[in-house]
Amino acid sequence: MTATHLSADTIKATQAFVAQVAQAYPMQQAILFGSRARGTEHDESDADIAIILKGKVGHFIRTKMAMNDIAYDILLDTGIRIQPLPVWAGEWEHPERYSNPHLLRNIAQEGITL
Repeated sequence: MTATHLSADTIKATQAFVAQVAQAYPMQQAILFGSRARGTEHDESDADIAIILKGKVGHFIRTKMAMNDIAYDILLDTGIRIQPLPVWAGEWEHPERYSNPHLLRNIAQEGITL
């Protein structure tokens, strides 16, 4: 999917978030999914971003909370709420190992690589 329909604010917010996450984590890939990726968002829609991480599966809640801290700073700067979803590379490559394989397949189908 292409990103031609993304607003300038969405691009600014997602780029800033991805840059900060990449400094803090061994990131392999970032993928925008959900309503902003589909072009069906409304004014209050968040920006769902799957962060594919290199290495062994880590602590999901701890990682998500730390990414939420970064997302909060982006919200204050841009007004766009980012909803991060940490996924480790092994889970991404083998969705059946993830708690919600259907979600990962949907992200792979509808997502926009950032």
